[in-house]
Amino acid sequence: MEIPTLDLPETSKKIIDFLKKEFDVRNKENAILALSGGIDSATCALLCKRAGLNIIAVILPYGRRGCEGKKMARFLGLPAKNIITVDIAPLVDRTVKVLNKIIKMDKIDIGNVMARERMIIQYALARKLNGLVIGTENLSEYYLGYFTLHGDQACDISPIAGLLKTHVYEVAKFLEAPQWILEKKPTAGFWKGQTDEKELGFSYQEADPIIYFYTIKGYSRSQIIKKGLNKELVDKVLERIKSSEYKRHSPPKILFY
Repeated sequence: MEIPTLDLPETSKKIIDFLKKEFDVRNKENAILALSGGIDSATCALLCKRAGLNIIAVILPYGRRGCEGKKMARFLGLPAKNIITVDIAPLVDRTVKVLNKIIKMDKIDIGNVMARERMIIQYALARKLNGLVIGTENLSEYYLGYFTLHGDQACDISPIAGLLKTHVYEVAKFLEAPQWILEKKPTAGFWKGQTDEKELGFSYQEADPIIYFYTIKGYSRSQIIKKGLNKELVDKVLERIKSSEYKRHSPPKILFY
């Protein structure tokens, strides 16, 4: 059971045309993009470059952790004036210190603070620089709920949101991303040694066929298992999809008019 292959030239062209059109229609000048050194932000950067956008690379490390984006910015050939580095450690630490007086913060809570602080900075820059914040979320992360609400999920435009993680790698390779990007293990970088795979309990390569056939093709659990996929793996992925359903809905509201 495999996900379908993509026409990579056509897929890339569609995303590039989409970016050009959105920036033109909204009359924006700069693509505000947090470069983490990971596959998603790198792919978005390569697409933005192909679209001819002026990329403002925002490097947002927590202390020494998370500076790899500078390497990608250099690979893109961005001038120094287009690279903005902000160490979020003082901002995060102060917020956590205040909140710890009220509630006990664990590493997940602190990671969420980090993600939201990063988005605060990007939107502050976007307003002042007449830019759009580029989202880096992919379809796999969306259905697995592997994102922080109002954090890394927030954006003005989301070029790779329709691609499964497996396909993001394929597009990145087609766009000639550096090998070190293609080989790096996906991580949110919230704490030392963290990887997506360790947190989720499975790899994107394992999960993507299940995500595709369940959410896009509408297969049932039993139909997917009958196709030969491991029952325990299927249950893990489906449980993750179901338990994160609330993240994919707008906040409930009551309307009077």
